[in-house]
Amino acid sequence: MSCLTTSMNNVPARHRGKIVGLLDSAFSAGPALVALIYGVVFVNGHVHDEENQNLQGFYLFSAITFGVVNVLGVIILDVYMLEEPTVKQLKIQDSQDTSVTKNEPENSELEESIHNDRKDIRGLKMLKMFDFHFLLWPYIMCASLQLMYINNITTYLKSFHHEDKSTLFTVLNPISATFSKLLIGFISDALIDKIPRAGVILFTTCLQTVVLAVCVFYGDLYPVILLALFGVGIPNGATWCLTPTMTSEFFGMKYFGLNWGFMMVGTAFGGLIIQKIFGALYELEIGDPTVTDCYGLKCFRWSYAIAAVWSLCSSIFYLGLLERRLAFRKMKKQTQDEARKRKESVAWKHSISM
Repeated sequence: MSCLTTSMNNVPARHRGKIVGLLDSAFSAGPALVALIYGVVFVNGHVHDEENQNLQGFYLFSAITFGVVNVLGVIILDVYMLEEPTVKQLKIQDSQDTSVTKNEPENSELEESIHNDRKDIRGLKMLKMFDFHFLLWPYIMCASLQLMYINNITTYLKSFHHEDKSTLFTVLNPISATFSKLLIGFISDALIDKIPRAGVILFTTCLQTVVLAVCVFYGDLYPVILLALFGVGIPNGATWCLTPTMTSEFFGMKYFGLNWGFMMVGTAFGGLIIQKIFGALYELEIGDPTVTDCYGLKCFRWSYAIAAVWSLCSSIFYLGLLERRLAFRKMKKQTQDEARKRKESVAWKHSISM
């Protein structure tokens, strides 16, 4: 959080998607590297008997690495103020927009959002905005179901008798998220003038919905397991790259840490709920309390179905968000066109009077 907030404050808004994508891709690359190190160094050939793996050594390695990284963060992280001309330009633009529109009635939230385009919003005011809820709830649902899938990837493999692929999949999953975050960050910045970021995340979420729906019926086939790995990993990258970026754009950077932290708390509860559902359904299919492992697609069919429904609901929310952002752009363009026409009219009258 500290690295993300500091870095976002240090770059212009037009590059925010790139910097968030870069930081989040590094965040995803870490688990891939650690999973690879664990599989190579600490498994010690005990693939099917986890109790004989060197877990104590892995914990010691993690503690040392964690301490070193945090010390580096304290030393390196700093805030660099934006150049003063940029700030002045923003103030001039704000004053121009206010002078043009101050006498016009505000008959909708979209019109109000034009006046608040660069304002910092938090608390109750943010909770009353539709854009916040169109962003919050799909984020909670997507992040929660993606966390459930990632946390249980080895359980899927064991149940489908592909346990020997555990290291491969635990490495490939964060790799897919790493590259998707990096690419989507750059792509969303490049297309921002034509396609809102909500359109990009809507596309990836629809892809995720289709993949999860396929898993309900064919999730035990190895090609489908591989498809699901990327079909969830890529949308996971889009979720964690574009959601904080849109949060900063909609509600400003001044309270970004507070707003983003509040949204992340929601994912913690959502992840807990869907994980509890996953565990209950898994144990229900076992039936025998003396047995701990379940085998076959029947163990996960309903959890796949619930995840697919959550993903579909998220797509609907993102569709609503996309519609609102397109309407916002249209109204903002109309406001700018009216301002330009008024300036041209004033200039013409001034030239006539002379």
